[in-house]
Amino acid sequence: MAPRIMTSPEAAQLIPDGATVALCGCLSVLEPDAVLQGIEARYLQQGHPRDLTVIHPVMVASRKGSGINRFAHDGLMRRVIGGSFSIFPDYEITGMIKQDRVEAYNLPIGTIFHWLRESGAGRPGLLTAVGLQTYIDPRVEAGRANAAAKEPLSQIVQLAGREWLFYPALKVDVAIIRGTSADPQGNISVEHEPASLGIFTLALAAKRSGGTVIAQVKQQVESGVVHPRLTIVPGRLVDAIVVNPAQPQTVTGEHPEFSGEARIRLHPDPVPLSVESAIARRGMQELRDGQLVNLGYGVPALIPALGFPRRVHERVAYSIEHGPVGGLPEGMDAFGATANPDLLLDSTAVFDMYDGGLLDITLLGMAQVDQEGNVNVSKFAHMAPGSGGFANICHQTKKIVFCGTFTAGGLQAEIVDGRVVIRKEGRVKKFIRRVEQITLSGKAAREKGQEILYITERAVFRLGKDGLELIEVAPGIDPAKDILPQMEFPVAIPPGVATMDPALFREE
Repeated sequence: MAPRIMTSPEAAQLIPDGATVALCGCLSVLEPDAVLQGIEARYLQQGHPRDLTVIHPVMVASRKGSGINRFAHDGLMRRVIGGSFSIFPDYEITGMIKQDRVEAYNLPIGTIFHWLRESGAGRPGLLTAVGLQTYIDPRVEAGRANAAAKEPLSQIVQLAGREWLFYPALKVDVAIIRGTSADPQGNISVEHEPASLGIFTLALAAKRSGGTVIAQVKQQVESGVVHPRLTIVPGRLVDAIVVNPAQPQTVTGEHPEFSGEARIRLHPDPVPLSVESAIARRGMQELRDGQLVNLGYGVPALIPALGFPRRVHERVAYSIEHGPVGGLPEGMDAFGATANPDLLLDSTAVFDMYDGGLLDITLLGMAQVDQEGNVNVSKFAHMAPGSGGFANICHQTKKIVFCGTFTAGGLQAEIVDGRVVIRKEGRVKKFIRRVEQITLSGKAAREKGQEILYITERAVFRLGKDGLELIEVAPGIDPAKDILPQMEFPVAIPPGVATMDPALFREE
């Protein structure tokens, strides 16, 4: 029997009180906001549904008031389990989490996708080593994102002579997914989308549990119009379809080069010389031809445009955890999308690849680093960003390069005549005695033999057997004045410490 075509308010009536609801989306990509708007409106008018547990592998929100922010009403949501929440302190979900008005858990994106996959396949749960010795470990913080979260979601088990995290299978009552088109049988396709973001995995988890699948699409099409390889959710898994002709591909508009419908002549905007671009250029020096390269949010997102004149995108394969491989990843406005991708994998498969150790190198942002080499990107006093795909990306990757400014909060630094000049120091120190949360464990990285670098505008450190080691200093920087006083732990200054490549601090 084909799924029913219905309005957003009608779809909202399908969600019972106390339901566990799985949401797809990444920022504005595949954001099913018409359906979410209907749920929010029903709650505000009727007080139902209420006490939901909401699971979203990736941050779902194109703006304040949209996506997961629509669930940030007291009573509507009892628990949220997300791979990432928000980097914006004024987002509604941020306030709800920071004020302990919802039980909030932050797990790795890949762990959530794989947990839903195992649940949908009828297996007893997920076994994974991702997150051991970090805040995800039940012996540390168990992935709790606030004080309202109490019970751990996983447990430590022993199997084949080693430790694993075990997540018991989930019961998913409702999955809310988005695609481009629905045919008369209810099959959902993604021909105009930059990513598929595990929508089959979410739908299967709900149907295995006897639950309901609601799909938002842009259009209805006749059978056979869409190539079968782009049709990824069978209609037999779908119960209801909401058609929203106005749904955008992304918040930046329509880009056929993101979805593989067209290839364009690439011409990224040039990146002006700044301390951030110098950091990214130093990170780019770690790339080698033929590598599979993951780039994170923040400073690393500058690398595709910076490397474009040297055709770096043709010499390495960029991989974004949301699916694209190859091509030129977009910057911060459309993060997660790639122009002219060679492949568009599903996120679930991408994280299988990452967990299996097939990434050669990743370049990621950093918020806090401590004397043990631990890194925090997931929890701060005024924000609740979550870790995103960080833990999966770092789990088995051979080389990890962290990129970010040395301090934050009002740092004013510039490059003058090839030298770094600190006009005003940042209020917030990043190199601190103990990170607020361990997103990457320096101890675990050493045990795995991973190579770790920490690149800033004024110095480069590496993870040694006893902690951080200073290996490079930028031109114009005095370690005794500009580095050591801004760190909460000592680091030795080796005699004859190398100078960062002067070319990094000059226009090309």
